[in-house]
Amino acid sequence: MKPMSSYRSCHYQSGFSLLEMAIVAVILSILSIQLIHSRTINEDYDRQRENRSLTLEAKTLLISFVQTNGYLPCPDTDNNGWENRTGNQCTATIGKLPHLMLGAPPDDAWNESLFYQVNTHANSADIEDSNSAASYFSASSAPLFTLNTPPIGVTAGAGTMTVCSETEASQCNASTNGDDILEKGAIAVIVSFGKNSTQTWNLIDTASVNALSAVEKENADGDAYFWQSSINQADDALAWLNGYEVKYAVLKSERGLN
Repeated sequence: MKPMSSYRSCHYQSGFSLLEMAIVAVILSILSIQLIHSRTINEDYDRQRENRSLTLEAKTLLISFVQTNGYLPCPDTDNNGWENRTGNQCTATIGKLPHLMLGAPPDDAWNESLFYQVNTHANSADIEDSNSAASYFSASSAPLFTLNTPPIGVTAGAGTMTVCSETEASQCNASTNGDDILEKGAIAVIVSFGKNSTQTWNLIDTASVNALSAVEKENADGDAYFWQSSINQADDALAWLNGYEVKYAVLKSERGLN
């Protein structure tokens, strides 16, 4: 009987107890969760980088468009990929990037449209006045803007937009210190709202962006301020265009400027 007892003892010692198997299962579960979390973070980072590239590409396409056509497009307000105008005026100053007019991708990395806001006077008679920064969007006698169209010196022009930098930690408005401002004379701004793009667009459609973070709200509320924030504040990606860039682009083209 003694040999049989030794066999059984060796048999039980060579296997895993239920407690040991449970511990292994817990460890494997923790490792799996960490792996999935790490993979999600990497995917989000890659999409954020892609969105920054897409907004910069959209800016490049806007410059090419104005070189070819002599004006900048208005926002797309009916989701068909083309600008919307009422007469020569922009139907609205906020909307979506008219991607079909520009030859741009229809969506960002999160499968949502790029937000596009233009000079706040582009939907008024100022669009027909070459002394107004809104005239960059006039399709009448394009280019209607001239070398004397604002910005000139420190005069940005009416209806332009301000972009705050990530060094601004608490607010982006008229009280923001000049050292925390990247641009005071933007005439067009492009935004990808990042991972929560769908939620942001839904809130814009219902005119209720207060549920967003401070940075995201600033980029979606339709006022004249935008916030280029650090990644730990928001994952929005921004690009913008000012009048100097537009003038320079057209001067380099065959059109020239008066």
